[in-house]
Amino acid sequence: MKAFALIPMLLSVVLLSACGSGSQEGSTTAPSVFAGDDINVVEKNEFTVTAKGSPAEGTFLWQRVSGPTVEWTTLEGAEQTITAPDVKADSELVLRVTYETLSGGLVSDDVSIFIVSNNLLPLAVVTQTAPDTLPSVYDNTITLSAADSSDPDENGQIDSYLWKLNDYSWEPSSYSWQENLTIDLDIDSLTNSTLSFSHPLLENNINLNWSLTVTDDEGGVSTTTYDMTLNKTEESLIANAGADQVVNEFDEVTLDATNSNAATLQYTCQWQQLSGNAEVIINPDKCIATFLASDVDTINQLKFEVTITDLKGDTSSDDVFIDVTPKSLGLINDTGMDKCFDNIQQIACDNDDFPRQDADVGRDSFAGQLNKAGKGNLAFDYTKLNEYADEVDDTSTTFSCIRDNLTGLVWEVKSPVSGTVPFTLLRDGQNHYTGYLGGASGASSSSTCPSATNCDLQTYVDEVNALDFCGGTNWRVPTYTELLSLIDYSKQGTDVLIDKSFFPNTPSKTKLGHLRYWTSQTAADGTSLSQSYIIDMSDGNDLAYPKDSTAYVRLVRER
Repeated sequence: MKAFALIPMLLSVVLLSACGSGSQEGSTTAPSVFAGDDINVVEKNEFTVTAKGSPAEGTFLWQRVSGPTVEWTTLEGAEQTITAPDVKADSELVLRVTYETLSGGLVSDDVSIFIVSNNLLPLAVVTQTAPDTLPSVYDNTITLSAADSSDPDENGQIDSYLWKLNDYSWEPSSYSWQENLTIDLDIDSLTNSTLSFSHPLLENNINLNWSLTVTDDEGGVSTTTYDMTLNKTEESLIANAGADQVVNEFDEVTLDATNSNAATLQYTCQWQQLSGNAEVIINPDKCIATFLASDVDTINQLKFEVTITDLKGDTSSDDVFIDVTPKSLGLINDTGMDKCFDNIQQIACDNDDFPRQDADVGRDSFAGQLNKAGKGNLAFDYTKLNEYADEVDDTSTTFSCIRDNLTGLVWEVKSPVSGTVPFTLLRDGQNHYTGYLGGASGASSSSTCPSATNCDLQTYVDEVNALDFCGGTNWRVPTYTELLSLIDYSKQGTDVLIDKSFFPNTPSKTKLGHLRYWTSQTAADGTSLSQSYIIDMSDGNDLAYPKDSTAYVRLVRER
């Protein structure tokens, strides 16, 4: 019974074993690969990665997935020995292995290589590169250089520099005139690879202690120190009045002594003028002073001296020359305008939309700075003369002629109303004449003047010269430009565009309906020489006017 029972059981086992064996031979095992455990390594050191694959006898192929670049000897093989790259900071390198089985199955796995940066600290080095000749002296440029500093890393470099003056000490340790003396080196920059400053003015030697800190491209820091001595100078106080200048009259001129130097650092200044036209110095007790260059006719050289005084009471002086040149204002009167206008109203004279108006340029714009010999509106400069051409007081009401101090011309002043024309005195302002000059007959039935025969300009000129009037016998009719120089356009809207305080007895416009005055210039009208230019002194207009008509005249002569 038992035996019977066993026989079927054994048979079952045999059958099962045979059946299982046949199933294994006909199946495929899934491929797998393991790239190994993650690795920590210091930069530039070797490390080894070893992969395992199943089923056996497949092929391995490696590649970089991310992180710094590595150099491979070969990409094939289960085991790879690699040198960790040089990195600027701690980095992760990810490698991937791909395993291909004999039956063509592909599987892959990644491994991380954690690379530790091992930065070598930079080397800080200081050398003095200027001046070429040592020891340095006052006003030399002293240069300390960090160019010899270096980063020992193969691909490293210095990224930044920082200079610092740690300490300084005087020889001897203190000055009797100031216990806590400081030093001002006027350093150009503390963050460049070089440090430059001028050798200061010193009464005693001074020892300096510098530090240089360099930082490399990986944040590594190194510091070194450098000791040096600056030597005392022969003079402890040097005045500097600045460079000579060439300026224009009326310019504001600056006198600058701030480039003076004193071992005490602090000093006071005092300016004075030594030669040339007297100028008014503004703030003469300051190191920066100014003055307004006065009116000149030719180049005028001014000489100024500055005296500086230090904290000990020692002094030093220096001179500067200022050449003042005349502006190109011309030797003719300006228009008399002191206001600027746009299309409809008065505006400020510095308006860019309406530039260079009469009140903004020319002599009148500098009227307040002109050195006048006489009086007159704005730049006009007139002096009153008596019948002998002697100067009289500017306030006098009795005078015969006017000298224009700008042009040098002497002008006739008309005499008061003396009757009704033609029964008037020779120079009565009412008298008017035909426009003939040079001896041509100018008699006209429309003329009215004291002459019983001719009332032309030439007759009048001859009669005035015969009087030796105002000490001269060279009286003549003015040119167009000369007569125009008397007009003051700021008087527009009044009865006459001329200064009646210097040119009184001007007739009323109602006499002839105009205030036309002859000039000596013939107007060529293309057909004849029968017209001369006149200027109407009531409105400033000019006109080619027939010589056989009558107009007023105001004679002129050179001094």
